[in-house]
Amino acid sequence: MMRTCLKMIIEFVLILCVIVLIGCFPLLLQTGSMVPFLEGISSGFYYLVHPQEVTIPLSNGSNLTFFEAVKEKYINSAVILLCSFIIAVVFAVLFTYIASLISNKSKRMLDFSFFIIQSMPDVLIILLAQQFIIWIFKITEFSAISIYELGGEKIYFLPIICLSIIPALHLFKYFHTSISEEKSKDYYLFLKSKGLSEGYVFFIHLLRNTVVTLVSYSKNIILFMISSLLILEILFNMDGIMKFVKVYGIGDYRILILVLVMIYIPSYILIKLGEYIISKWTGYDATMQETKDEETY
Repeated sequence: MMRTCLKMIIEFVLILCVIVLIGCFPLLLQTGSMVPFLEGISSGFYYLVHPQEVTIPLSNGSNLTFFEAVKEKYINSAVILLCSFIIAVVFAVLFTYIASLISNKSKRMLDFSFFIIQSMPDVLIILLAQQFIIWIFKITEFSAISIYELGGEKIYFLPIICLSIIPALHLFKYFHTSISEEKSKDYYLFLKSKGLSEGYVFFIHLLRNTVVTLVSYSKNIILFMISSLLILEILFNMDGIMKFVKVYGIGDYRILILVLVMIYIPSYILIKLGEYIISKWTGYDATMQETKDEETY
């Protein structure tokens, strides 16, 4: 237990150091000198401890503290990211279960369809999803959901749906491949020979054995979702955390560092919580399994 806690602390501190280096790296490119870069690193760590000293200038000449300026934007983006990830996992599991019930010919057609969709650029998929939902609204004359943020009105439904599409596709591919591998093992044939239903075997045994490596795979999914958030905020005219970075963080390394830390900390906590839950559910150490996967790759 002590060793695990020490490992987590060291890992956390190292990532914070990397974030500070990334935030200050533009100083090195702009000046071509190590002195401003090293000074930026020193002040970067200082503002990590004293974030209340970072202020955001407004157009009317007044200033807001960093947390006052970023709080609402951060919450909006966090809600969209979390809900999108949950929806992506749920739909990926459901589609994988459906795919396990259909015929081989239908599976090939389904795999081909997903391959075509995954081959499309991410921006195109988001735009097509946006236009498809708008088209549905038009033919059904349903107008209760806003398409863009206008006049301070917040929107969640469309951004959440659009952001969850590509992660759901990647997770479906992961689950589909992993479940197919599990079905080739002897225990699956043994369970089926006992007359257990496909649904019971899938959700109680196959899925449990598959999610052991889900945490390590989900890190890439989360990183992709964060990187896609800026595109989403521009397309839907959202006042989110990534647009805040685009406006203020590019010219101020302190803001960039603080926002990166605010994104990293909850992601780190959720990943570690996921590892703990999966370890308790499956009886496997998700951290050790992740290490094996990295060695394999």
